[in-house]
Amino acid sequence: MTAIYTVGVLAALYAAFLPGHYNIGASQSSGLINGMATILLTILIDPQVALLTDKALSKKAKLSSINKVFGALMFSRFCGTLLAQVILIPAAYWIKTIVPYL
Repeated sequence: MTAIYTVGVLAALYAAFLPGHYNIGASQSSGLINGMATILLTILIDPQVALLTDKALSKKAKLSSINKVFGALMFSRFCGTLLAQVILIPAAYWIKTIVPYL
């Protein structure tokens, strides 16, 4: 999801730069892409982190467990940013492909 967030705006701008008839639509599709990433983050990640944080605050879980989770989240964001570098160009072509159907 971090890769999608990172690459969403840049891929949409690059897709608008590619030759074709739908340049304006491609440049404005970043909201759709980041919206999908937001929905996935809200459904999959946030509830789990919130539950673990609540357990740590109420002393039902160790503080070290929440530190490990936040460390894993930081590492996954780093890996997502690296993955975004790889998928930038394919994402731009994918945007250019789907924009006429939106």
